[in-house]
Amino acid sequence: MVVTSILLLSITLFGLGGFGGYGFTFLMAIVMIGVLWLGSRKLDRRPISEYGLKLSGKWFQDFAAGNLLAALAMGGIVLINIGMGWIDITLENFGQLEDGFYLGLMNILLIMTAVSFWEETYFRSYLIKNLEEGLHIRKINRSLAVIAAVIISSALFGLTHLGNPNATWISTLNISIAGMVFAYPYIVTKSIAIPLGMHLSWNYFQGAVFGLPVSGNQFEHMLMVAETTGPETFTGGDFGPEAGAAGLLGLMILLTLNEVYLTVFHK
Repeated sequence: MVVTSILLLSITLFGLGGFGGYGFTFLMAIVMIGVLWLGSRKLDRRPISEYGLKLSGKWFQDFAAGNLLAALAMGGIVLINIGMGWIDITLENFGQLEDGFYLGLMNILLIMTAVSFWEETYFRSYLIKNLEEGLHIRKINRSLAVIAAVIISSALFGLTHLGNPNATWISTLNISIAGMVFAYPYIVTKSIAIPLGMHLSWNYFQGAVFGLPVSGNQFEHMLMVAETTGPETFTGGDFGPEAGAAGLLGLMILLTLNEVYLTVFHK
Protein backbone atom coordinates (compact mmCIF):
# COMPACT_ATOMS: atom_id res chain seq x y z
CA MET A 1 0.00 0.00 0.00
CA VAL A 2 3.00 2.32 0.49
CA VAL A 3 3.88 2.11 -3.21
CA THR A 4 0.24 2.65 -4.15
CA SER A 5 -0.08 5.66 -1.84
CA ILE A 6 3.08 7.33 -3.15
CA LEU A 7 2.04 6.73 -6.76
CA LEU A 8 -1.48 7.98 -6.14
CA LEU A 9 -0.25 11.14 -4.41
CA SER A 10 2.17 11.85 -7.26
CA ILE A 11 -0.49 11.33 -9.94
CA THR A 12 -3.01 13.53 -8.12
CA LEU A 13 -0.49 16.34 -7.63
CA PHE A 14 0.48 16.17 -11.30
CA GLY A 15 -3.18 16.33 -12.28
CA LEU A 16 -4.08 19.18 -9.96
CA GLY A 17 -0.98 21.10 -11.00
CA GLY A 18 -1.67 20.74 -14.70
CA PHE A 19 1.63 18.96 -15.30
CA GLY A 20 2.07 15.96 -17.53
CA GLY A 21 2.20 15.89 -21.29
CA TYR A 22 3.10 13.06 -23.61
CA GLY A 23 6.38 12.31 -21.82
CA PHE A 24 4.50 11.85 -18.54
CA THR A 25 2.00 9.61 -20.33
CA PHE A 26 4.63 7.19 -21.61
CA LEU A 27 6.49 7.32 -18.30
CA MET A 28 3.32 6.33 -16.44
CA ALA A 29 2.66 3.47 -18.87
CA ILE A 30 6.14 2.13 -18.11
CA VAL A 31 5.69 2.75 -14.38
CA MET A 32 2.42 0.81 -14.38
CA ILE A 33 4.08 -2.19 -16.01
CA GLY A 34 6.55 -2.11 -13.12
CA VAL A 35 3.81 -1.62 -10.53
CA LEU A 36 1.84 -4.58 -11.86
CA TRP A 37 4.94 -6.77 -11.89
CA LEU A 38 5.97 -5.64 -8.40
CA GLY A 39 2.45 -6.05 -7.07
CA SER A 40 2.15 -9.51 -8.59
CA ARG A 41 5.54 -10.80 -7.46
CA LYS A 42 6.37 -8.96 -4.23
CA LEU A 43 3.49 -6.98 -2.71
CA ASP A 44 0.10 -8.53 -3.43
CA ARG A 45 1.52 -11.91 -4.46
CA ARG A 46 -1.26 -12.64 -6.93
CA PRO A 47 -1.23 -13.76 -10.57
CA ILE A 48 -1.02 -10.78 -12.89
CA SER A 49 -4.21 -12.11 -14.51
CA GLU A 50 -6.06 -10.91 -11.37
CA TYR A 51 -5.34 -7.38 -12.49
CA GLY A 52 -7.57 -8.02 -15.50
CA LEU A 53 -4.76 -8.86 -17.93
CA LYS A 54 -5.48 -12.51 -18.70
CA LEU A 55 -4.88 -12.33 -22.44
CA SER A 56 -6.95 -14.73 -24.53
CA GLY A 57 -9.27 -14.77 -27.52
CA LYS A 58 -12.11 -13.68 -25.25
CA TRP A 59 -10.00 -10.85 -23.85
CA PHE A 60 -9.30 -9.46 -27.31
CA GLN A 61 -12.97 -9.87 -28.28
CA ASP A 62 -13.95 -7.76 -25.28
CA PHE A 63 -11.24 -5.22 -26.10
CA ALA A 64 -12.56 -4.88 -29.65
CA ALA A 65 -16.11 -4.60 -28.31
CA GLY A 66 -15.08 -1.83 -25.90
CA ASN A 67 -13.60 0.13 -28.79
CA LEU A 68 -16.74 -0.30 -30.88
CA LEU A 69 -19.09 0.69 -28.05
CA ALA A 70 -17.15 3.87 -27.31
CA ALA A 71 -16.98 4.79 -31.00
CA LEU A 72 -20.76 4.41 -31.24
CA ALA A 73 -21.33 6.46 -28.08
CA MET A 74 -19.06 9.26 -29.29
CA GLY A 75 -20.77 9.17 -32.68
CA GLY A 76 -24.07 9.51 -30.84
CA ILE A 77 -22.82 12.63 -29.03
CA VAL A 78 -21.76 14.21 -32.32
CA LEU A 79 -25.04 13.37 -34.06
CA ILE A 80 -27.07 14.84 -31.19
CA ASN A 81 -25.01 18.04 -31.33
CA ILE A 82 -25.43 18.25 -35.10
CA GLY A 83 -29.17 17.66 -34.77
CA MET A 84 -29.40 20.50 -32.26
CA GLY A 85 -27.40 22.76 -34.57
CA TRP A 86 -24.73 23.20 -31.90
CA ILE A 87 -21.74 21.82 -33.74
CA ASP A 88 -20.37 22.25 -37.25
CA ILE A 89 -18.32 19.39 -38.70
CA THR A 90 -16.22 19.94 -41.83
CA LEU A 91 -14.27 17.36 -43.82
CA GLU A 92 -11.60 19.70 -45.14
CA ASN A 93 -8.77 17.58 -43.72
CA PHE A 94 -9.69 14.68 -46.00
CA GLY A 95 -8.03 16.62 -48.81
CA GLN A 96 -4.72 16.66 -46.90
CA LEU A 97 -4.24 12.97 -46.22
CA GLU A 98 -0.52 12.74 -46.90
CA ASP A 99 2.08 10.47 -45.32
CA GLY A 100 2.77 12.93 -42.50
CA PHE A 101 -0.93 13.17 -41.71
CA TYR A 102 -1.24 9.40 -41.39
CA LEU A 103 1.86 9.33 -39.21
CA GLY A 104 0.29 11.99 -37.00
CA LEU A 105 -2.86 9.93 -36.60
CA MET A 106 -0.76 6.89 -35.71
CA ASN A 107 1.19 8.90 -33.14
CA ILE A 108 -2.08 10.02 -31.53
CA LEU A 109 -3.25 6.40 -31.45
CA LEU A 110 -0.02 5.38 -29.72
CA ILE A 111 -0.34 8.18 -27.17
CA MET A 112 -4.00 7.41 -26.46
CA THR A 113 -3.13 3.72 -26.06
CA ALA A 114 -0.51 4.64 -23.44
CA VAL A 115 -3.00 6.94 -21.66
CA SER A 116 -5.70 4.27 -21.65
CA PHE A 117 -3.31 1.57 -20.48
CA TRP A 118 -1.88 3.33 -17.46
CA GLU A 119 -5.13 4.95 -16.35
CA GLU A 120 -7.17 1.75 -16.64
CA THR A 121 -4.57 -0.53 -15.07
CA TYR A 122 -4.12 1.89 -12.18
CA PHE A 123 -7.51 3.44 -11.49
CA ARG A 124 -9.54 0.37 -12.37
CA SER A 125 -7.70 -2.92 -12.02
CA TYR A 126 -5.00 -2.08 -9.45
CA LEU A 127 -6.67 0.53 -7.29
CA ILE A 128 -10.17 -0.99 -7.18
CA LYS A 129 -8.75 -4.44 -6.47
CA ASN A 130 -6.65 -3.26 -3.53
CA LEU A 131 -9.20 -0.81 -2.13
CA GLU A 132 -11.95 -3.43 -2.24
CA GLU A 133 -9.80 -6.00 -0.42
CA GLY A 134 -8.63 -3.46 2.15
CA LEU A 135 -12.15 -2.28 2.92
CA HIS A 136 -13.50 -5.82 3.07
CA ILE A 137 -10.86 -6.81 5.60
CA ARG A 138 -12.24 -4.05 7.85
CA LYS A 139 -15.48 -6.04 8.17
CA ILE A 140 -17.32 -4.05 5.50
CA ASN A 141 -19.73 -6.09 3.39
CA ARG A 142 -18.01 -7.13 0.14
CA SER A 143 -20.62 -5.49 -2.08
CA LEU A 144 -20.31 -2.23 -0.15
CA ALA A 145 -16.53 -2.52 -0.28
CA VAL A 146 -16.64 -2.81 -4.09
CA ILE A 147 -18.99 0.17 -4.38
CA ALA A 148 -16.79 2.26 -2.09
CA ALA A 149 -13.67 1.24 -4.02
CA VAL A 150 -15.27 2.27 -7.32
CA ILE A 151 -16.42 5.63 -5.92
CA ILE A 152 -13.03 6.44 -4.37
CA SER A 153 -11.00 5.42 -7.42
CA SER A 154 -13.37 7.27 -9.78
CA ALA A 155 -13.23 10.46 -7.70
CA LEU A 156 -9.44 10.35 -7.80
CA PHE A 157 -9.61 9.69 -11.54
CA GLY A 158 -11.64 12.86 -11.95
CA LEU A 159 -9.32 14.93 -9.74
CA THR A 160 -6.26 14.04 -11.83
CA HIS A 161 -7.90 15.88 -14.76
CA LEU A 162 -8.69 19.04 -12.78
CA GLY A 163 -5.43 20.67 -13.87
CA ASN A 164 -6.12 20.13 -17.59
CA PRO A 165 -6.64 23.20 -19.81
CA ASN A 166 -10.15 24.68 -19.49
CA ALA A 167 -11.10 22.16 -16.77
CA THR A 168 -14.06 22.90 -14.52
CA TRP A 169 -15.67 21.18 -11.56
CA ILE A 170 -18.33 19.95 -14.00
CA SER A 171 -15.68 18.27 -16.14
CA THR A 172 -14.14 16.77 -13.01
CA LEU A 173 -17.52 15.41 -11.92
CA ASN A 174 -18.28 13.99 -15.37
CA ILE A 175 -14.86 12.35 -15.61
CA SER A 176 -15.45 10.82 -12.17
CA ILE A 177 -18.73 9.43 -13.52
CA ALA A 178 -16.81 8.15 -16.54
CA GLY A 179 -14.58 6.28 -14.11
CA MET A 180 -17.66 4.55 -12.70
CA VAL A 181 -18.90 3.69 -16.20
CA PHE A 182 -15.49 2.22 -17.09
CA ALA A 183 -15.45 0.33 -13.80
CA TYR A 184 -18.76 -1.40 -14.47
CA PRO A 185 -17.54 -3.90 -17.10
CA TYR A 186 -14.37 -4.42 -15.07
CA ILE A 187 -16.42 -5.46 -12.03
CA VAL A 188 -18.62 -7.76 -14.14
CA THR A 189 -15.86 -9.42 -16.20
CA LYS A 190 -12.86 -9.10 -13.80
CA SER A 191 -10.97 -7.87 -16.87
CA ILE A 192 -9.86 -4.45 -18.11
CA ALA A 193 -10.33 -5.47 -21.75
CA ILE A 194 -13.64 -3.62 -22.21
CA PRO A 195 -12.66 -0.53 -20.13
CA LEU A 196 -9.33 -0.30 -21.95
CA GLY A 197 -11.05 -0.44 -25.34
CA MET A 198 -13.72 2.06 -24.29
CA HIS A 199 -11.18 4.52 -22.94
CA LEU A 200 -9.01 4.29 -26.05
CA SER A 201 -11.75 4.81 -28.62
CA TRP A 202 -13.64 7.40 -26.57
CA ASN A 203 -10.54 9.60 -26.66
CA TYR A 204 -9.42 8.71 -30.18
CA PHE A 205 -12.76 9.18 -31.91
CA GLN A 206 -13.45 12.32 -29.94
CA GLY A 207 -10.18 14.00 -30.89
CA ALA A 208 -8.58 12.34 -33.92
CA VAL A 209 -11.76 11.45 -35.82
CA PHE A 210 -14.35 14.11 -34.96
CA GLY A 211 -11.90 16.89 -34.07
CA LEU A 212 -13.30 17.73 -30.63
CA PRO A 213 -11.11 18.71 -27.66
CA VAL A 214 -10.12 15.78 -25.45
CA SER A 215 -10.01 16.81 -21.80
CA GLY A 216 -8.96 20.31 -22.79
CA ASN A 217 -6.42 19.23 -25.41
CA GLN A 218 -6.86 19.75 -29.16
CA PHE A 219 -5.04 17.25 -31.38
CA GLU A 220 -2.85 18.55 -34.19
CA HIS A 221 -4.01 15.84 -36.60
CA MET A 222 -7.71 15.02 -37.01
CA LEU A 223 -9.85 13.66 -39.81
CA MET A 224 -12.65 16.17 -39.27
CA VAL A 225 -12.73 19.71 -37.93
CA ALA A 226 -15.40 20.47 -35.34
CA GLU A 227 -16.56 23.90 -34.26
CA THR A 228 -18.94 24.02 -31.31
CA THR A 229 -21.46 26.86 -31.46
CA GLY A 230 -23.98 25.73 -28.87
CA PRO A 231 -24.10 26.45 -25.13
CA GLU A 232 -21.03 25.26 -23.23
CA THR A 233 -23.29 23.75 -20.58
CA PHE A 234 -24.19 21.15 -23.20
CA THR A 235 -21.23 20.98 -25.62
CA GLY A 236 -18.50 21.35 -22.99
CA GLY A 237 -16.81 24.14 -24.92
CA ASP A 238 -13.02 24.13 -25.17
CA PHE A 239 -12.62 21.27 -22.70
CA GLY A 240 -14.68 18.85 -24.78
CA PRO A 241 -17.96 16.99 -24.19
CA GLU A 242 -16.94 15.86 -20.70
CA ALA A 243 -17.39 19.42 -19.46
CA GLY A 244 -21.05 19.52 -20.49
CA ALA A 245 -24.28 17.60 -20.58
CA ALA A 246 -23.24 16.04 -23.90
CA GLY A 247 -20.52 14.07 -22.16
CA LEU A 248 -22.89 12.83 -19.48
CA LEU A 249 -25.39 11.81 -22.17
CA GLY A 250 -22.64 9.98 -24.04
CA LEU A 251 -21.68 8.10 -20.90
CA MET A 252 -25.29 7.00 -20.43
CA ILE A 253 -25.31 5.76 -24.03
CA LEU A 254 -22.05 3.93 -23.38
CA LEU A 255 -23.39 2.37 -20.18
CA THR A 256 -26.52 1.18 -22.00
CA LEU A 257 -24.46 -0.35 -24.83
CA ASN A 258 -22.29 -2.04 -22.20
CA GLU A 259 -25.29 -3.60 -20.53
CA VAL A 260 -26.51 -4.99 -23.85
CA TYR A 261 -23.09 -6.46 -24.68
CA LEU A 262 -22.53 -7.89 -21.20
CA THR A 263 -26.02 -9.41 -21.14
CA VAL A 264 -25.43 -11.16 -24.46
CA PHE A 265 -21.84 -12.29 -23.98
CA HIS A 266 -21.18 -12.44 -20.22
CA LYS A 267 -24.41 -13.33 -18.41
